[in-house]
Amino acid sequence: MKKSEMEFKSPSRQSRVALILIIYSRLKGFVSRLWPIILIGFFTGNFNFSNPDGLTLTIMILAVASGIAGIIAYFRYYYWIENDQFVIRKGVLSKSLTQIPMDRIQTVDFEQNLIHQIFNVVGLKIQTAGTQQAEIKMEALEVPIANALREYILSKKVDTIVTEDGTEIQSAVLPQEEIYRISFGRLIKIGLTENHLRSGFFIVFALWWFLDNLREAGLNLEDYEQEVSTAIGASLVIIGILSIVFLFLSIFISVARVVLQHFDLRLLRSDQGFKLISGLFNRKEVAAPYNKIQVLQWSQNLIQKFLGYHTIVMKQASSVEVSNKKSIQVPGVYAQDIQAIEDYLFPEREEKDIEYYAINKHFFIRPALYGGILTILLCVGLWFNKSAILFIAAVILFFLFFCYRKYLTLKKATYAINHQAVFLKGGAFGSSQWMTMLHKIQAVSIRQSPYQRRRKLADLDIHTASGTTSIPYIPLDRAAYLHDYLCYQIEVKEKHWM
Repeated sequence: MKKSEMEFKSPSRQSRVALILIIYSRLKGFVSRLWPIILIGFFTGNFNFSNPDGLTLTIMILAVASGIAGIIAYFRYYYWIENDQFVIRKGVLSKSLTQIPMDRIQTVDFEQNLIHQIFNVVGLKIQTAGTQQAEIKMEALEVPIANALREYILSKKVDTIVTEDGTEIQSAVLPQEEIYRISFGRLIKIGLTENHLRSGFFIVFALWWFLDNLREAGLNLEDYEQEVSTAIGASLVIIGILSIVFLFLSIFISVARVVLQHFDLRLLRSDQGFKLISGLFNRKEVAAPYNKIQVLQWSQNLIQKFLGYHTIVMKQASSVEVSNKKSIQVPGVYAQDIQAIEDYLFPEREEKDIEYYAINKHFFIRPALYGGILTILLCVGLWFNKSAILFIAAVILFFLFFCYRKYLTLKKATYAINHQAVFLKGGAFGSSQWMTMLHKIQAVSIRQSPYQRRRKLADLDIHTASGTTSIPYIPLDRAAYLHDYLCYQIEVKEKHWM
């Protein structure tokens, strides 16, 4: 009899591969808690496994105990479905019983790291309404069993749907439709449009860590500084080569990171919501039900604007601000794809012919004023300390760049509100957009700094179940009007936020 036909009524264990993963997870946690002691012992030579002393023997016993606890945890972990509840019984020293009603389950996500892929199993995460952390995490299930379990849970969940007027209707599960896929060629282009400064900082940090370890090993790097400085200073060719190598490595790291994270990315849609599948060595499936998605936002930098690419993010509800890991992020999306996703999520947004308003110029004046004062003080201090003129010039150029970026942000920052949704636009060198429906808003608040209070300005904070976004530097009277209007809409909207 197939597992789906049994309806998971009998208590079952996870795949045997879960035993390996549980032991690995416990040993990893053990090492992460005691790594300073272990590291000191290895480098000082205090650990002698052939003739162990008291400390070495204690650590060995604790490591073995962690492994044994993992074995016991595997054999005492059972799952089954009973009375329309998903049940987990587990425990090593003390047993626990977890029961989650099927109608509270929001998503069933899969995850496949390298070990999962080798043994053709998947990790399982079951999310319930209003939580960020998975309430149930299963280390490994065989793929057919995991698929059957997810289908069974979701089929139970959508047997009956209650409409806004209270009518109950029966729902059939529609097949999933693939609406977006990234080819390998486009994935490489997306990697080339990434922020390579972040990769550059990673290279600098890795180089600093390597040199610091050489010093710890006893190599006196100061003996070579003069020779290296002379060689580099004597040839512009060497400087050019090093710059090209640094740029190439930064780009390579950016592309590699994008390929590893978004390899074979597919965005699927069904009657329940979206599902994102992506990853090379750590392949993940993240589901986002329509009712749980609170905010839709998309952005592009200058290179992405030239290619017509956007990065779109769908933020889901959470009891605390949802993490990036749980939000669905899709890179390399064209404008028509964004339009289609908007139509799926928020078809009643009525965005056409909406009027956008600009924010106040003091959004730029205040940081420019304070930044200018700080820059002058730094330059004066450097001058009296007889510091390099080039460094003073660098401080001034940085301040001018900061002002230019803030000015561009001011020019692009606009907002609009109609009787259905809130829209925000912004960005500096690129562009970004943000939107949510009024019935998704949880609360609205007004915030003022002393600088804003003197000029009768305010920030309007919009709180949703996926976090808070602000409309900055708008007139106080308009902020008060929008606050009252949005609070009224929150009260009278018949739709639920989730």
